[in-house]
Amino acid sequence: MKILIKPILLSTIVVTSGWMLSGCSSSLDPNTFTVELSVEDTSNWYAQNQTATVLTIRSNSPDPIEAKNVSINNGQCSYEGYRRKIQYPQFFKMGQVLKLQLTGCGYSNVAQVDVETDKGNASYSFQ
Repeated sequence: MKILIKPILLSTIVVTSGWMLSGCSSSLDPNTFTVELSVEDTSNWYAQNQTATVLTIRSNSPDPIEAKNVSINNGQCSYEGYRRKIQYPQFFKMGQVLKLQLTGCGYSNVAQVDVETDKGNASYSFQ
């Protein structure tokens, strides 16, 4: 009887730990962030009629959250920080904003934005 219980107990522990590991990559409530796409006027006195496609990510979470990465169109659309250099991780408190200037695609090309955080991942779609 003891010999039969050990394999059953061991397999139960292995299966349970597998469930726990898969829970680490859980999805984040999409309401954690508001994601907006806009075209902003970047004209100035020496370079007139210029625009930039800007992706704005705003935290709606009352708890601090750490954004580890942002992927646009599964990494096929490149970006840079809008009017500032960007490095990950980005730390958010409620209401704080991250603005990204798209360099690899235009306003009408954005279909999906994925935000990877320390609390899970959230995905946002654009039509």
